Parts: sequence; structure tokens; C-alpha cells
Amino acid sequence: MPVLLLSYGDPQAKDMLRRAIEARYGLRPPVLDSLKLQFKGRARTKVGPIKTWVPVDVEAHFQFPKAMRWDFNVKPMGLSVQKGIESFDGTTYRTARGGKAPIEIADEKQVNAMQRRLWATASILLTPLSNPFVKLEFKKDDCFTAINTKIDDPADLYLRPDNTLDHVQVESIDPDGKERTFSLRLSTEQTTLNELILPKKINAFWDDEPYFEIEPVSAESNPDIDETIFTLE
Repeated sequence: MPVLLLSYGDPQAKDMLRRAIEARYGLRPPVLDSLKLQFKGRARTKVGPIKTWVPVDVEAHFQFPKAMRWDFNVKPMGLSVQKGIESFDGTTYRTARGGKAPIEIADEKQVNAMQRRLWATASILLTPLSNPFVKLEFKKDDCFTAINTKIDDPADLYLRPDNTLDHVQVESIDPDGKERTFSLRLSTEQTTLNELILPKKINAFWDDEPYFEIEPVSAESNPDIDETIFTLE
């Protein structure tokens, strides 16, 4: 039987999402209410006066439709580990750096930009886009927009000719405070972790400037996640 979509919007966009889900998961896509993922890879960061690639570990938590958290540990050679957290509990955005106490971000523009990056990350999973809180809009033959109506954030999804997801992009604010396009570009190769099918490699860019590249190493579908994970308590 065909994939069931509860999202709403343009028929062309719904058909594109259906084809993308089938291209990755077949006719039995997973139902995801929550998710925990771990990644390993490398990131571009400043070490002294220059930017260079350094190892990075990432852990992501999702409680659909609204709560998302992104933890990263950057490990420059010969220097102490740099830790960071970005989290949205459905109401408030919080961030923490270097083991310091978390702070709430009040600037609406910055909050929206960070929420969009988290929503872009959730969108690469595809199945969360089939939920009733998602509105789909057709843009062109290879692109549709998925709007998370709970947080009013859009993400543009681009498909390859074989209907697999090529990349997701959103308008956001980079670490230097500049408005730029943030994109997650997915490898054609896939990997299966605990019955969840994911791209084998994910490359992030600000415009065309590399930001990080990571590979998923573990996945836990529908774990029980305490709400304090997202409030950083």
C-alpha cells in the first residue's frame, strides 16, 4: 500500500514527499515520535587565527513536532575539547558553551534562525514531514517546502531524479551573525542503524562554504526522552 501522509498542502508537494519517503524506506517507513542520533565527523573552526578541520562528535535528540537538541564536542588537536549545545523545548531556545550554565536567547531573529537549522536537520529524516503539523508547498519540479506550523519554520527540500533527497536548505544566521543559506547535503549512499535508514554522510554548508561533515554511527527510534533534556536543567 502507498505511504500514508497526514501532512497537508499542495498535491504536487505531497506527491514529491511520498516519492522521497518510498525511495528511502520503501512502503514501510518508520513512525518517529522521538529519536536519538549520534554522529562522528569533522568541522571547520577557528584554531588561533586560521580556520581548519577538527574532529567533532554530535548527538541529536528530537521530540516531534517541536522539541529538538543538538550537542557537539569539537576536539582540536592539542587543545581542550570545546562543547556546545543548541536546544529548543517548543517554547524557549537555549544555548550553552564550554560547560557554562545555559542561557536563554531572547532575540527573535536569532531564535528563528536557530530553529530553522534544527528543523532542517529533522527534515532530512523525511517521515516527520508526513505529520499533521506540516504544511507542504510546491516550488518547482525538484523542490518543495515543508513548513513546521508549530514553530512557523520552513525548509526547502531538493530531490534527485530518482526521488532520493539531495539536500535541505533554510535561511539562517551563521556564527558570525551574517544572514546566509544553511544547507545539509546528503550522500547518495545510505546506512541502516537499528532499522532506521539514513544518509551515510551529511555535509553542512553556509552558502558554498563547508561547515561540517558527519556520519551517523548510532540511532535509537522512539526512546523515552525526559523533557529536561530540552530545557537543559
